[in-house]
Amino acid sequence: MTRLLDIARNRWMRFWFAPAAATNLGVSRVLFFGPLAAFYIPHDFSIWGSVSPAFLQPIWLFETFRVPVLSPAMLQVAETVWKLALVLSCLGLFSRLSMVATAVLGTYLLGLPHNFGQTYHFDAVLVLAFWILAFSRAGDAWSIDHLIRTARNEDTAPLPDSPEYTWPVQAILTALSFVFFAAGVAKISTSGLEWVMSDHMTMLLRRVQYHISDADPLVNWGSRIAEIPLAPRLMAAGTIVVETFYPVSLFSRRLRVPFVLAGMGLIIGIRFLMGPTFEQFLVINVFWVPWDRVGERLRAWMTHRTDIRVFYDGACGRCRPTVAVLRRLDLRRRVEFLDVHRDWPAIHDRYPHLSREACLTDMHAIDSTRRMFAGFDAYRALARVLPLGWVVLPFLYVPGVPSVGRRVYRAIADRRHSGSCAVSPRPGISSASSDADHGRAGVSTAR
Repeated sequence: MTRLLDIARNRWMRFWFAPAAATNLGVSRVLFFGPLAAFYIPHDFSIWGSVSPAFLQPIWLFETFRVPVLSPAMLQVAETVWKLALVLSCLGLFSRLSMVATAVLGTYLLGLPHNFGQTYHFDAVLVLAFWILAFSRAGDAWSIDHLIRTARNEDTAPLPDSPEYTWPVQAILTALSFVFFAAGVAKISTSGLEWVMSDHMTMLLRRVQYHISDADPLVNWGSRIAEIPLAPRLMAAGTIVVETFYPVSLFSRRLRVPFVLAGMGLIIGIRFLMGPTFEQFLVINVFWVPWDRVGERLRAWMTHRTDIRVFYDGACGRCRPTVAVLRRLDLRRRVEFLDVHRDWPAIHDRYPHLSREACLTDMHAIDSTRRMFAGFDAYRALARVLPLGWVVLPFLYVPGVPSVGRRVYRAIADRRHSGSCAVSPRPGISSASSDADHGRAGVSTAR
């Protein structure tokens, strides 16, 4: 008996707290909050502030904590802050604060319509996910906060696997699984086999055709499917099976893919044939994906090559943090970073046409066609290679932007002469030799 308890305890602990990569939680955070921000930004919650109090039927949360219905003006402020928090949570800027704000304001705004008789079935799982992420370290990876920490610490080593990156994912997936499970159990407990054997599904498919409900299906195939013998009943039986056994996905890797895909197919089918929207359920499925393994397979699939080589001053206290960030952004491993201060002999042998003084004065880059770029133009060349750079690359070619960019680069680089760039030599490089080299080269930086 003791052995069985130990096995159960170990499996329980492994389920919640097995060390995992920060990538899984970080990427899931981006793909969860990003679509939700795009979905909710057009929504207007302020209209609920103008509904007559005569229709107010507070749900237990609002009634227990005496939460008031704010005025339309205050609701506009609240929803603006919430939508901004959704965007910041996606970007990973002020991660913990933005995710807490998303949870608090999201609970209020998404719960508000329920006080007036409007019931949504997908809100609860979103609110649970918000609160789980608010208490998690989801901003440790794939975030602007992480890039800022990388720049400060000049640390490019990957984050170690940790249980802190496991329990939030497992908690969200457990909540999602029990939402499906509860729906299946409710159907069985209230209707039994009649939910499958009766004409209930046939009526659901046909009612849209006769405008019996306010549903807005994407296609009008429901009435045609209803005419196919046994098709509605098979659909009803499939719904019961998928919903009731969906939690199996939490424990069986072999059955996880078919059940998760079946759950997604169920949500998509409801939207297409019957109208109710459950798109948020589709968004939460990003937490099922092991993004660290996906990344490894993509890198193994992609041809290993160097698209651009960057030459930087490794003795510069400004350049090293910048390069550390660029290494993080080089997801495809297409950039080779070469330290001019430390590795100049080897660099000179490979690229005899390069000037050490010029490379120490401005960051240089050479692409695969042997074209050379310096300063702002080197950053623009990097933007062609770094996936995140693709977002800003068109802007960097807007007329006038290159001119301004080069001036800004020059202004920042020339501040080196005033001693504003704190030089913290690496271990093994004496400060005296570093200062001598920099003075001799007339070094400036804007890396």
